[in-house]
Amino acid sequence: MICYPSVLQGSEEWFAMRKGRPTASRFSEFVTTAKGDLSRAKSGTGLSSGARAYVAELIGECFCPDFIGFAGNRFTDRGTDLEPEARAAFVVATGTTVEQVGFCTRDDGIVGCSPDGLLIAPDGTRYAGLEIKCPILKTHVGYVLDGVLPDDYKQQVHGAMAVTGLREWHFYSYFPGMQALHVLVRWDDYTTKLSAALDEFVIEYGKAREVAIPKLQLNLSRVA
Repeated sequence: MICYPSVLQGSEEWFAMRKGRPTASRFSEFVTTAKGDLSRAKSGTGLSSGARAYVAELIGECFCPDFIGFAGNRFTDRGTDLEPEARAAFVVATGTTVEQVGFCTRDDGIVGCSPDGLLIAPDGTRYAGLEIKCPILKTHVGYVLDGVLPDDYKQQVHGAMAVTGLREWHFYSYFPGMQALHVLVRWDDYTTKLSAALDEFVIEYGKAREVAIPKLQLNLSRVA
């Protein structure tokens, strides 16, 4: 993996690095929850409508890097505000060393993820990742009662492993004053299938970009 520890998540530099790149938080747009396969149209050929919409979004970002899409709401803002507190609670509960990083990509630099932390071994190597969620009360209680990685974050967590190559990822749901949910997720067949789906999606995305560029690019000579 290629890691950018000095980039601050939520900064202009961070947003710029994500533009036009498929990122783990959006892998659910084109990877199925059940099997980790590439999401295809019912006909069996071509991408699903959701995957095609995500391709269009990524291509648009390449042409309009200053465009700002979803900028968050009071729930996402709350999660961001609580994340340092949750990370500190995770460190206390597990006794691990956690490195904060801004962004990571595969070695090809095409797909990426934004870990909430990378776990560091005594020899300094990164051996696992961390995904923190600070949901509203009823959602957190539901997570604790279920006691497993929520389906809503299955593609994101396994996708982060596929991006970084790390074989373990910790999911940590935190709500102040309550017991946290800590789930250790290990690389398995689902992760392997998702990794293959990423490769397929990158190919489809590349093909779509080749078609889109001449259609979307302004002909400045004609405008003049």
